[in-house]
Amino acid sequence: MAITAKPLSTKLKGIQFVLRPYRRIPTRHALHYLSTEYVGKGLVTNLSRSGLRIQGEHAVEPGLSLALRLTLSADGPTIEVERATVRWVDGYDFGMEFDHLSPLAAAHITKVVSQKIRAPRMAS
Repeated sequence: MAITAKPLSTKLKGIQFVLRPYRRIPTRHALHYLSTEYVGKGLVTNLSRSGLRIQGEHAVEPGLSLALRLTLSADGPTIEVERATVRWVDGYDFGMEFDHLSPLAAAHITKVVSQKIRAPRMAS
């Protein structure tokens, strides 16, 4: 009696797992994003030194380049990301990788991420 392997479901085909170079932190900050076709508003739901996750108001596609503007703290500067690339999409949620950050923007993101990682967690 021959045993045959069951095929993978079509939902799992083509999925790749990627090790992330930096830790992601949960956050909730408003941002604006700009493409050649539109300006949109979104919410940053997690952040790392190399990218972020956005709940946006437009359907985007992987590979699209966007410019971003966000403020990560009440007393912090507005951060402008000249170019970030959409890496994955799930409805109106999408993940972006920073392609070009100014040294000032990179330093501010690193500071915010480091502070959130070291902050004590509240007991539930």
